[in-house]
Amino acid sequence: MLDLKTMAKRYHAARAAFLDNAERAGWKTESILHPLPGPDGGPLHMDLAFSGAREAQDLLMISSGTHGIEGYLGSQIQSRLLEEGVINQATPGQQTVMIHAVNPYGFAWHRRVNEDNVDLNRNFIDFGKPLPVNEGYADFYDILNPQTWDEGHSARLKQEAAEAIARMGLAAVFQAVSGGQYTHPEGLQYGGVEPSWSRRTIEALWARFMTGKIRATQIDLHTGLGETGEGVLMTYGEESQPRIRRARAMWGDILVSPPADGPDVLAQGVLGPHLEGLFPKAEVLAVLLEYGTVAPEDVVAAIAADNWLHRFGDLKSAQAGRIKQMMLDAFYADAPGFAEKTYKRARDVVAAASNAG
Repeated sequence: MLDLKTMAKRYHAARAAFLDNAERAGWKTESILHPLPGPDGGPLHMDLAFSGAREAQDLLMISSGTHGIEGYLGSQIQSRLLEEGVINQATPGQQTVMIHAVNPYGFAWHRRVNEDNVDLNRNFIDFGKPLPVNEGYADFYDILNPQTWDEGHSARLKQEAAEAIARMGLAAVFQAVSGGQYTHPEGLQYGGVEPSWSRRTIEALWARFMTGKIRATQIDLHTGLGETGEGVLMTYGEESQPRIRRARAMWGDILVSPPADGPDVLAQGVLGPHLEGLFPKAEVLAVLLEYGTVAPEDVVAAIAADNWLHRFGDLKSAQAGRIKQMMLDAFYADAPGFAEKTYKRARDVVAAASNAG
């Protein structure tokens, strides 16, 4: 069971490991202070480590923690990549940047969302246009956003989710539940009404490091969807497009674009495609490396419980500790070989992108 002090220690330990490994590897580091504190009242940061010549024309960016708590695996992978020297910095034409904890608030507080209950991968939209409408969300609103929470509700939610998946298919349920919504700020999968702190910060970093670049690869690390320990590399587009041909040249059949029988996790508002659009004259390829953890209904139950907790619950209670443990279990699988298996896939993906620079 997790408490606020333990959560803070986990976040600070992950951050320290990343920065220490970066410095030992000879990378430069910077830290950007988040405006709000962590569970222990201490500061939170989006950290970056970078190496390679600034005048290089090729950029490789690897980011973690866009979905907060998913950063525990992403951070572990980034730290080990640095420790083992996987990035090929002998390539003179490439600069590499690692972004640690795109969403430091969610990372430290063991949440998938940010400080405003915003799912960052639904926040990268044009807020100057009419907001997207998710008509299917209303069908699941009550079960996803209860005013009370107990084991009985958790069991009912899991059962309803499993039945809906069996009836509608995972892709349809994913779109309704996780496709993003902009009408219920208190609810799950809220996309916000304006660019978030994390979005503004990473946009500024992207503009800074993309200056003078003609080509870039952006890899965003995620967990919570798929078979336990399996890493699926996803993007969007047709096989005939140059960006997909370039991706195939690097990764071959590892790449999925997107899974025809599964959910499209690169729907509207996602970080990678948004970054691609900011530099349309450059050859930018954004991909998402998604790792499976537990069953989809267990993931949904965890984020619904966590949402209830931050709306109605007591963060210092024993129930809060159990819910935060649910969140950790949902996004970092405590399974034999999980850490090694997930790292191996990431190492292969990153090494291919680095050597292609």
